Amino acid sequence: MFDDLSSVDARFVHEGERNRHVAFPLGGIGSGGFSISGSGRLIDWSIANRPGLQSFNGYSHFAIKAERDGKLLDTRVLNGPYDGDATGSPGMRPQFDGFGHGANRPMLAGLPHFRNVRFTGRFPTADLEFSDTRFPGTVRLTALSPFIPHNDRDSSMPAAMFGFEIANPTDAPIEFTLAGTLGNYLCGNGEHRFTDGILHMASRDTDRPIHEIGDLAIATDAEDIQHVDYHYRGQWFDDLSVFWREFARLGPLPERRYDEPRKAGNMYYYPEHATLAAKISVPPGERRTVRFVIAWNFPVGDIYWFNRLKPDAATPAGKRPTWRNFYATQWADAAATASDALARWDDLTRATLAFRDALFDSTLPPAIVDAASSTLALLRTATVLRLEGGELWAWEGQHAGSGSCEGSCTHVWNYQQALPHLFPALERTLRETEWRYNQQSNGGLTFRQRLPLGSGLDIIGPAADGHFGAIIKTFREWRLGGDTDWLRRLWPSVRRAIEYAWSADNPDLWDPERTGILWGRQHHTLDMELFGANSWLSSMYVTALTAAAQMAEAMSEADFAAQCRDLASRGAAYLGEHLFNGEYFCQAIDLSDATLLEPFDTGRTAGVLAETVREAYWSAEHGELKYQVADGCLTDQILGQWHADLLGLRGLLDDRKVVSALNAVYRSNFRSSLSDHVNPARVYGFEDEAGLLLCTWPSGRKPMVPAPYAEEVWTGLEYASASHMILRGLVLEGLAVVEATRARYDGRRRNPFNEIECGAYYARSLSAWALVNSWSGLRADLVAGELTFRPAVAGDQRMPWAAGGAWGELVIEGELARLLILGGSFSIRRIDLNGVWTECDPIGSLSAGETVELRADPLLPRAPTHG
Repeated sequence: MFDDLSSVDARFVHEGERNRHVAFPLGGIGSGGFSISGSGRLIDWSIANRPGLQSFNGYSHFAIKAERDGKLLDTRVLNGPYDGDATGSPGMRPQFDGFGHGANRPMLAGLPHFRNVRFTGRFPTADLEFSDTRFPGTVRLTALSPFIPHNDRDSSMPAAMFGFEIANPTDAPIEFTLAGTLGNYLCGNGEHRFTDGILHMASRDTDRPIHEIGDLAIATDAEDIQHVDYHYRGQWFDDLSVFWREFARLGPLPERRYDEPRKAGNMYYYPEHATLAAKISVPPGERRTVRFVIAWNFPVGDIYWFNRLKPDAATPAGKRPTWRNFYATQWADAAATASDALARWDDLTRATLAFRDALFDSTLPPAIVDAASSTLALLRTATVLRLEGGELWAWEGQHAGSGSCEGSCTHVWNYQQALPHLFPALERTLRETEWRYNQQSNGGLTFRQRLPLGSGLDIIGPAADGHFGAIIKTFREWRLGGDTDWLRRLWPSVRRAIEYAWSADNPDLWDPERTGILWGRQHHTLDMELFGANSWLSSMYVTALTAAAQMAEAMSEADFAAQCRDLASRGAAYLGEHLFNGEYFCQAIDLSDATLLEPFDTGRTAGVLAETVREAYWSAEHGELKYQVADGCLTDQILGQWHADLLGLRGLLDDRKVVSALNAVYRSNFRSSLSDHVNPARVYGFEDEAGLLLCTWPSGRKPMVPAPYAEEVWTGLEYASASHMILRGLVLEGLAVVEATRARYDGRRRNPFNEIECGAYYARSLSAWALVNSWSGLRADLVAGELTFRPAVAGDQRMPWAAGGAWGELVIEGELARLLILGGSFSIRRIDLNGVWTECDPIGSLSAGETVELRADPLLPRAPTHG
């Protein structure tokens, strides 16, 4: 568990100013969690089914003391230098916390701590090295939660695991006591019990709302254990004051218990605390380890945003609809989770570290490793929920105390590429629930999913990118899983969604003449609508038609397959002939023509501040349509082609025009410095930072009121575009975009593990996994039993891969190559490496520990992906 850190790339090591904003999430997929900061502080407690960013769980922390021959050598909190606002920042108490009250008290700035902390972040693990000349030893902490591809059950465990390694560099033995203090989250009246190395914390309160009912545990498998079941009950700051005096002295901690409830008072809202400690003796020049687990169990969440969805509903707190956590069906309580984590510590950490090492020991460019690994951290946060049946449901991101934009938003989650490869069973639940609960009777797919599942449709109709993205992603999940019976169950809904494009019941008149191009009103991820033919959304339509043709053939619907194929061919031809301006693809629209809006005042929501479509989209002052792209060079201009390239779908756009468009995006939209860039919108990059703008107008006049957010930089689009560039041979350009994006998240100004857009831990950033697949050129078709690799560069390489039900490494050494299966299993017939096929004989299931020997030509360039 404690590997050598000396050779880790410097970009993953954070010290000094680069450590200031580091916050590394811990927890399971859909379980919520908390973060450990770059200085070792436990922050952002989001364990009770909603975000708790910038929050604390009392003064939860780890601390250590050293004793020798009846003398106390030193005592310190396992924190580094204070990195908050010295004037004051949000805390927990109405008095004595906040701006104007000094350094944050829950961050324990007022207690002795270490002068130096070196943070190494390699998701899914974080390593912190504590050192101080005043302390007679060094401490290294490896913090992780299980993250094991294709094992979604263990990867959803609501637990954080802390392995400590204590070194004694002196010439005499030292007795170290390592103590973990935990607050009883949301509970001012605790019921704490210690049994067999587990300190279990529940509540005595009987009138708490159901969504606040839960329990926590802190556990260790050390041999010499001390426990303080309750910190001293007092007023003011007595609990922390007394605890530190009791810990920072010779001898064991007192086993304090209170059998009576805590009296309500002005400190009642502050959680009660308990401490579990392990004592070990470390001989001179040697090291010893201690293991701790923090676990939680808050089974039921309330739909606290329900009033916003149904403003006429009277739903006071505690009466709102609820949902139940998947993890609560797997572990009885926090104590059971902690016990399981300790019992299977070696297996869980071994598999987690194997995934980490497959990424970080690869020959992938460090910037790609950085982007692909760091963005996975959001899966551990309150952005993602897992419902009782195991279904995934998600926000777009998070505000400090609530989710941001609910409902597994289809046009945002369109971009993410991590789950379908690493946890495909979870991704399939998104398809299953959206087809079951999001689809209107006319076939249109609304883009936000309401909870409880089945409680109604979102008030806004389909978004074109999300609608067609669902079709494309259904094709992807079918190909990656190879399960045609699964597709057969969903196919009637998928077909109705395709037919919705030209249906008479489509109020937005997308393609009533069946041309293969979208013409009408098209809602999209920029939160407004485009009108008329545009390459961005029509490319999604064409790709969906192409995918639907293959799915229809598998369903023995040859006539419908031919119809989809014909529409796709005509749509692709129109894109190339009429929407390509010689350099890039754009939108064909006369901005002065207000009559384009006339068919669409149908009563559907028109805009944030408008009641009619004309009011929302026509500027009488400027005499032109608002919120359009027109001749703009949109970073997303051929988003459908990106999806097609990742899936290996052929026959869409002309290769030369695709490369020209990607070159134009890089040339026109990439800024090596944003210092002179005018951005009136949200500022995700500024001053000396670099980034890829959403849209520019290099060959035409910019509309007076252009598409929203055009001047912003979004990491999800940057990674998607960069991966597309790499797939199409623009390797240096793609890497430049990734380097610029990750440079904005180096710890100085922003948290490396929290990429933002409309909120923190934003889901679109999970497009970063496409960088891994674009570098290896991975395409998987488990229906045909085929796996294909087209590495972006020639030569010896080591690359991670994940597809079907398995994951591992591809190792190329000269003319020989090996496909290593490190986890999971899948059935494969043959593997194509740069056009050289290897038959898998005998055909059958390949499981963890097996290897397939491949042939490779190191001088062979990447084969064309189209035509």
